[in-house]
Amino acid sequence: MRNIDRAVTDDEGVLLAAVANCAGAYETWVGRLGRRRQRWEDVTCVDLGLSVPLPVNGATVLREPDPGEVEGLLDRVAGFFAAGSGGPYEIWSVWPLPSLDRAGVPSEAVPCMVRDAGGTAPEAPGELEIAEAVDEVTVRQAEALIAEVFGAEDVPGSMLTLACLDERFRVWIGRVEGRPVTTAAAFIGDGFVGIYAVATTRDARGHGYGEAMTWAATLCRPELPATLQASPMGWPIYERIGYRTIAEFTVWELER
Repeated sequence: MRNIDRAVTDDEGVLLAAVANCAGAYETWVGRLGRRRQRWEDVTCVDLGLSVPLPVNGATVLREPDPGEVEGLLDRVAGFFAAGSGGPYEIWSVWPLPSLDRAGVPSEAVPCMVRDAGGTAPEAPGELEIAEAVDEVTVRQAEALIAEVFGAEDVPGSMLTLACLDERFRVWIGRVEGRPVTTAAAFIGDGFVGIYAVATTRDARGHGYGEAMTWAATLCRPELPATLQASPMGWPIYERIGYRTIAEFTVWELER
């Protein structure tokens, strides 16, 4: 387990809002594509029918379930995904779901991080051109990058369209010598700027491009705090930007 800021963790409102932003981002993304989603008061489910497990093929637990509620929650999630086609799906929860652990379901820990509002981004690498995706061309470029980096190139239908985007859901693309190499998205909700889909092609990593994209998304509403879920590769970068870990999601991978 990584270092967790206990003072922030103890503020249940901050944690619940960060979790709600995570759930809302994927609900909005998938819903605007016209794809399957379902919300209950304790969990949300979204499904793009991918062959690989990603949060857009997943469920997010919204609050700590009582012990007697866990099996019912898991049954509802399983039923939702059984009704659709595709590969494995994920369940994300910052609260224990011990029956999944007892069943030996594969899992990993993913830091839930937050950052205070404000600040100034350092200068981006000079060769990197950052632009917001605001037309069909830039959105298709962002979609292709996300699919490539996250291994979702067999998506049945579009994974991102211009209809997904508005003032609450925004995407940026970064180019070097005209070639798209990096992208990031931001979702505004529950008092946070949520950062999602930070992706850089393998051959363009190590140059600070992903960090520059994260800064651009983080400060798109500088008056708001920000939140994200960190990969092992991204976690030290996000700490450098000012994010701190307040909890950890456990992410379980299940078959339909």
